[in-house]
Order: sequence, then structure tokens, then C-alpha cells
Amino acid sequence: MIKFAKPCGTTGQNLVGLWRPSFTRVDQKLYLFGGGGHVTNDLHVLDLVTMNWDCVLAKEGVPPTKRYGHTAVLWNQNIIVFGGSNEYTEYRDDVVVFSLQTKTWSRPEIRGEVPARYLHSATVYKNRMYVYGGFAKNSKCTYVLEEMRILNLETWTWSDAITVPARYNHSASLVGGKLWIYAGKDEAGNTVSDLHSIDLSTLRVLPHTGITGKVVLLKSQHFSEAVGNQLVVFGKYPNEVTGTSLYGLWIMDLDQLEWRKLDIDRCLEDGVWNYFTIVTKRPQHQRHLESQIPGDDPPMHSMDFSDLDDSDSVPSLIFLGNTEKNRPQPYDHFRDVLSINVEYLGVFQIPPSTLRSHMGQMLNNEEFADFTITPHGSLRKIHVHRMVLSSRWPHFKNMHASGMIESTRGSMVLPEPYPVVLAFLTFLYMDTVDIDLDCSIICDVMVMANMYLLDRLKKLCASILHRYHLQVDTCVRIFQAACVSQEVGLKKLSQDFIFRNCGAVMKTEDWFLMWSQGGEGSSGEQRAALEEFIEGIPDEASLEVTSGSRRSSDGYGSSYDVAKFEPVLRKDA
Repeated sequence: MIKFAKPCGTTGQNLVGLWRPSFTRVDQKLYLFGGGGHVTNDLHVLDLVTMNWDCVLAKEGVPPTKRYGHTAVLWNQNIIVFGGSNEYTEYRDDVVVFSLQTKTWSRPEIRGEVPARYLHSATVYKNRMYVYGGFAKNSKCTYVLEEMRILNLETWTWSDAITVPARYNHSASLVGGKLWIYAGKDEAGNTVSDLHSIDLSTLRVLPHTGITGKVVLLKSQHFSEAVGNQLVVFGKYPNEVTGTSLYGLWIMDLDQLEWRKLDIDRCLEDGVWNYFTIVTKRPQHQRHLESQIPGDDPPMHSMDFSDLDDSDSVPSLIFLGNTEKNRPQPYDHFRDVLSINVEYLGVFQIPPSTLRSHMGQMLNNEEFADFTITPHGSLRKIHVHRMVLSSRWPHFKNMHASGMIESTRGSMVLPEPYPVVLAFLTFLYMDTVDIDLDCSIICDVMVMANMYLLDRLKKLCASILHRYHLQVDTCVRIFQAACVSQEVGLKKLSQDFIFRNCGAVMKTEDWFLMWSQGGEGSSGEQRAALEEFIEGIPDEASLEVTSGSRRSSDGYGSSYDVAKFEPVLRKDA
């Protein structure tokens, strides 16, 4: 049986009577601001190495007013305090910033307004603070907010309200680009234990049902943290055996949506526990490097880290509470600290795979390469590996097995230009297509994928073209590529886009090229694309004339007045 460490007491500044402050984790320190009971606006810090509390005194600026039930998040070495309730139960809507580097308080000029709130959550992602839910009040009543607001931390501008399920006293955990909202209280004041996520790129809210394992919170207040793709939740739960309550720690695999209870009950039997987080120490070799005198660093290859303990960088569960048997009132809620190595509970933070990046480094690297590909019109050869291409590209495998002259020479020429060939080979090595590539390159790669029967590559290109590149100046080119590559879905989507934006599309160069190059004497593919476009025009479609102001040439010396011809396709009833 694993023997867990026992709680240890803290030293330094006394925090008697303080509850519901905000905690901000910064490396090996926890910054605590404000708090209820004897409501305060002091800033404290707990050093998790020395286990000493200290009061942080600002060098300049005015701190936020006294408050509790607020949030304080870390952004670019700044602690951003928002919301909460003061000693008169007045809710706050101000944003105040504390710089950890200069030890100063400041108030940025905020654009936009949001309701004052209490018991909300705040999370920082890509220079934006996402504020979810909370308790609010007006002149008539208090109510639960069913909105999420986004504060742009570069312009200090609030977004409009985004409708979400009403919650307060919940938790919000960031995993990748998703915000996971768990439990809390709903608009009726009921304690709930449901889970939903928000994709921060699309702001789509997704409720998660079909969760296995039962977790019932006794009280809405709890704490959640993420370890890799797992959600760890700490709170108080009813003990169905004894009829009493106990502290519990649960973990959910967010891929499997299955709760699993972690066995730490015996560690939390004594005392009360009022805060939970997960802290990862910096690796010892990183701290060693940072402690070197600048300019005196030995080269990495000459340093030996084999004797260092890798467990030093393993995440630790941190609990703050009070283990005194006879606790006076008021008492210090954060007097003792319990630290548990998360791996002792069978929870492992698996580092992300580096296979894709390593494979990408092999592409066009002469070392160990045994084949070259030369794109059309280029003097540059791309260095590749027969084994990689044979396993990923059936055409290459067949060519190599048949003994064609290319296989004996160790080189081949492809008729596509260099950027297209490089993107094609990048997929073979890394199984991905860069969404930031030029639209025409992705179109040509999609055509190659169809020619070589690489369906995954073709569908990836189609999806990227539809989601990121379908615009007025690209839709005709995408439609033509979809026709050539027999991508029916993309052909329909791009043709519909052309119909909806007909006036603007007919002024693009690609539109004129499609009609001029798709006539008699053109290539079979060009003419086929034009014929498919014409075939897709409804028989009952007509053109409506709207205002415009431009004269254009038809290419033969004559011109027409676009002011009288701004077409929009429509169907007559």
C-alpha cells in the first residue's frame, strides 16, 4: 500500500477568518486576493517550496475594493481581478490589473459594459478572458446569468453576450481549445452535476450526456483542474453508507466520458479542506540552467542530467485546509497543505506525440534519404525516403515494384509545380494539410489526390477549401477543382456560393477565364467544368438588374455599362 505524505503546516501571515478569496497559480506560488468573512482587499502569496505565506505590498497604484466571490486570472505576468461582491453585498463589474513584474495596480480603459456579477468563472485563452455565468442583481431581484462574455485583453473590449446554460458557483477548465463547464447551481438555485463544453473557436455549446459513473455533489462549491485530457474534480459528496458527508476526488477521461473515483479518502479524513489545485514543478535541469550566470552556460551536449529525478516534474495535487481537531471560530481556512504525487493515484499526464513533427523533419532532408522528386519547371530536388512513400502512396509502391526506370535511377519528375508537390509530400509524411496554404495550391493537391486515389487527402483538401477559402475571388477556382477531382459535395457548395454572390463573382478574373477558356478548343477538363456549371443553373433562374458603377471591356475593344448590370440569380415563384 502506498503511504501518502501527511499535511504540513504553513508559516507567515495569518489568514484567520478568510473565505472565498481568489487563487491564482503562478509557477510554484499561489496568489490569494480578497476574501469574505472579514472582507478584505489584501494580496497574499504562498510559496509552495518554503510553505510560507506573505503579504504582497504594491509599489504603486490603488488595489481593487474589498471583495469576495470574484475571479483573478493570470495573463502575461499580470493578475486580472474581475467582479465579486463587496462587504455591502454590492456586486462589482470592474477590471483591475496587478503586474507581477512591477508590483503595481492599474485600471485599463474598458470598452463596453457587462452586468456586475458574483460567483462566476473566468478563463484566459489566446489573449482573451472568457467570463461565464455568475449571480447578478437589479433593482427588483437577484438572478442567474445565462451568458458568457469575452474580454479582449489586447484592446480591453467586451464582447456582446453569448447565450449559455445559466450557472453560478460552477467550475471552468480549459482543455485544448475547449472550455469545460461542470456542476454549480442553475437558475432555480438547484445544485447540478452536469457537464458541457464550449469550443472557443466556434463558441458552440455542447451538452454531454451518456456519462458513465455517478457523481453527486453535496454542495455546489467544488474545484476542477485538467491533467492532459482528463478532468479532476474535488468537492464534498454524501456518504451513502454512513449518511454523513466526505471529501472526494474524481477523474473523468474526456474522450470516454467516464467518471472514476480516486482513492484518497484516508488522506482527507482529518480537518476541513477549502481549496484544491494541481501544480507542476519545473524540471530540475531547467531550474539548473536558469540558475547559471549568463554567458557561462556550458553547451547542452556537455551537461549530464542522468542523475536527476524525473518525478520532480510530475504534477502534484495540492489541497489547502485546516487539520486542527478543535478549530476556534473564526479559523484559518488555509493553514495546512497536503501534496500528493498524481501518479501515485494512477493518473498520468502523457506528453503530446512528436511523431508528426519528427516525420516533417525527415522530408527534404538529405541525411538517410534514398530518392529524389523533381517538380515540373524546378531545378530543386526534394529528398524523400522510398519506405515512407511506398507505405503511404500506392502509385509509388507499384512503380517501385514494377522496376520502372524511375525506381532504378532513384528519382522521378512530377508534372506539378514545386509548392504543390511539397504540399502533397508533406501530407504523405505528416498526414496533414496546412490550412494557410494558397487556395490554388490546395486545389491542385486535391486534384492530385483524386488522380492517385488518396481519398483521405482529397477529403481534407475539400474540407479546408470549404471552411477557410471559399470566397468571392476563389469560388470559381474551387468549383473547377471540385469538378476535376470529382468532389461532388464541394462542387455543389461552391456553385451555390457563386449563385448567391453572382454579381461580385462575375467581376473576378477567374469568372472570365472560366468562360473564355471553357469554349471550343479548350481542354477537356476546362470544358467539362464549364458544362457542369451551366448544367447546375436552374431552368427557371433569371437575372435581376441592380445599381452599379463601373465600365468594363469584353476583351474585344467594346465595353458595357456595369451600372445597368449587377446580376443576382433568383427563382420565380
